[in-house]
This record gives sequence, C-alpha cells and structure tokens, in this order.
Amino acid sequence: MSKEVLLISDHPDDPSFLAEVVQQVGAELVTVPDPQRAMDHLESRGFAAIFFDVTKISKLRSLEMEVQKRFGLLGEQVQASRMHFISDKPLSEKREVIQSPFFGSFFQRPNGNSEEAGKYYGRILSAGEEKGSNFLVRFLGEEGDVQEVSLTRSAQKQEAAEAVRNYLLQGRVPARIANTLTNVVDELLMNAIYDAPSDEFGKPIYSVTSRNEDRMLTGRESVEMKVGFDGNYLGVSVTDHFGSLDRTRLLNHVSINYRDQEYKVRQGGAGAGLGLSSILSTGGSLLYHCEDHKKTEAILITRVFESYRDFRAQFRLFSARFYG
Repeated sequence: MSKEVLLISDHPDDPSFLAEVVQQVGAELVTVPDPQRAMDHLESRGFAAIFFDVTKISKLRSLEMEVQKRFGLLGEQVQASRMHFISDKPLSEKREVIQSPFFGSFFQRPNGNSEEAGKYYGRILSAGEEKGSNFLVRFLGEEGDVQEVSLTRSAQKQEAAEAVRNYLLQGRVPARIANTLTNVVDELLMNAIYDAPSDEFGKPIYSVTSRNEDRMLTGRESVEMKVGFDGNYLGVSVTDHFGSLDRTRLLNHVSINYRDQEYKVRQGGAGAGLGLSSILSTGGSLLYHCEDHKKTEAILITRVFESYRDFRAQFRLFSARFYG
C-alpha cells in the first residue's frame, strides 16, 4: 500500500479512528477538512485510500463535481475501489450515496470503541491490498486455519451451510449467532449457485429454475467456499466463476431498509432477488470482489460475541470492488 491515506472530514472523531487504520497498514494520515483543498492534494500525489465524510450529501455532490472538472470521472486520482464513505447513519438510511460513481466502501461511524474499530478496518484494508482469493488467509492469519471446499452439486448448498453451523458450534459460538450466520452463508451460496450463472450475453441461466432442483455444478458453475475462525473473527467467502454481478442491482439490494426485522432466508423461487438487504444488520461486514466475466467473491467477516445484542451492535462495513 502507498504510504499515505487521505481523510476528507471535519468531524472530530474521524482522525482518531483513521489513526488506528493507518497504523495497521503502515501508512501516514493526511487530514484535510475542506473538500476543495483536498483536490489540491489529489492533484499533486496519489493516495492508497481516501476516506470521505458523507454525512452531508451536499458535500459529496460538490466533491463529485469538482473531481469531474479537475480529473474527469475516469481519472486515476479518485477511484471507487479506493474510496471509503463515512456516515452518521447506516447505509439503509443513507441510500442516496449509492448513486455516486465513487461509491466503493461504506461504514457508519463507530459508536464507542473507535480504536478497536480502526484496527479492524485496518486489517481489512491490509488483507485487501492484493487481488486474488487469499483474502481470508491474509485477514485471519495462521490462527484462522482457513479451510476450502468445492461444491459440485447444487444440493450440497444445505450441507455446506450446515457444516458452517457445526463448525461454529464446535467453536462454542452461541447457537443463536451460529444460526444467524448459517442463514447468511446459505444466502451467499444461493446467489453463487442460482443467480451468478449467465450466458455469453449476460442473461441469467437459472432465473426460472426451482431452487429445490438438484443439478451438477460442472466447469464454470462450480462454487468454492472458504471458512476460517481465529477465535474472535469468523470469515466465510463464496466464489463463483462468472463475474456477472451487476453493481447497480447489488447496491440497491444491500441498501434496502427493513427496520427491526430478523434476517429471513428467502422462500424460494427464482426471481426472489439477491436477498442481501438484511445481511448487514445481522452483525457482519460484507465485501465483494468482482472481476468482470471471470469471478465474484462474496466475503462475510464478523466478530463473534457471547451476547447476541453485542453481536448485532458490532462495527461493520460494506465494500464492493469491481475490476474490468
């Protein structure tokens, strides 16, 4: 990672949070409260990551216009993959930010232990520096003991999700938390098995196929799942080999607001949607790495607590990186 990270914010809590982030990644922090002045810094040097306070949507729109005037939307200075939006509200209450061409990662400002949240965010940044499918290994380290399994039949989805549940229970994770995370894993597997496969024109192949129908997963339709747990953090990644994820559709689904609802497994049939709108409220971070027409890796990272309330209240983030 480059040696500098840029923070564009005048919120008093953000510098201390970013101080922990940059310490984890071995970078230096440059703080510029004013978006206009930040443009001068962007003109003179590149930054590995840019953190921007989107509490006031007017500031985001102003930044977008200034970037377009100075660099163009395709300029190297500001890219969605390096942009991190900071908000005072969850994504479901800040949906307007998904319209930004610079939307890459989003998190609600931590309420409480910003030091711990900053260290966690820094670990995620460090693990995501390199492309490829070793994110969990880099994030969890040797203690994570990451295991991998390939699904060769669609009917193995339930077996794989249940294996994650048993894995968690063996690690003495409370049953309610284990069941919640199992439902999330089931949804990610469902997306990879039924929503991702598409033809050469990008049209979904199984949009009208029953989700209960068993079929072989051969060639590109095979799905890989990785699971690791270091005693504090659980990581699960699910990879398909189509890279067909639509950015607009993904952002619309994850930002839908279903207040005060438990996560529910979708009942069913084709066309039920990605079913991702409640995952971020279960207590985990959700990250997507999509290489167009090659593969999509969906990653769940969550800290496990003894209390379900603490589990639900933990700091989390959403990130969607798309590569051509």
